[in-house]
Amino acid sequence: MAGQLTSGEASTWRLIQRLSDLATGVVEHQIRSAADLSSAEFDVLRCLVAAPQLQLRQNELAALLGWDKSRLSHQLTRMQHRELIDRQKSGRVHAVAVTRMGRQKFELADNAHVAAVRSLLLEHLSEAEREALERTAAETAAPQPAPASQPAAARVLRARIS
Repeated sequence: MAGQLTSGEASTWRLIQRLSDLATGVVEHQIRSAADLSSAEFDVLRCLVAAPQLQLRQNELAALLGWDKSRLSHQLTRMQHRELIDRQKSGRVHAVAVTRMGRQKFELADNAHVAAVRSLLLEHLSEAEREALERTAAETAAPQPAPASQPAAARVLRARIS
């Protein structure tokens, strides 16, 4: 149904936007305060710490993060200068590994992340509410097939709002 949102729908949307902005800001602040990491650095380290042998190929890391090669390369260069990661090249393979300092900072940031998420949201939900929210988010975020004739950007946008 096209047209305007009802007042109830508009109110729900504004609350979702506010919660999203608040959660992002609070979590980013806690991560920065605890470990002097940006959210992008935290995301990279999260992927590496979860990987076998604490390393990934650069293209695998880009795919996990949903980033293009250029953005990832610039981020990794900054992180390498801060000694959070190490990069090795073997032939055509570019491997990225987390360093000891990167692991230590990730642990601090991860503890802050967990505490912030719990205190900001999870402690305010019953198990049933959390499960309902999780189902709704999973259904909303699930990729939706789009006609191949649509430009790629339109397919991505459609997948995000469908």
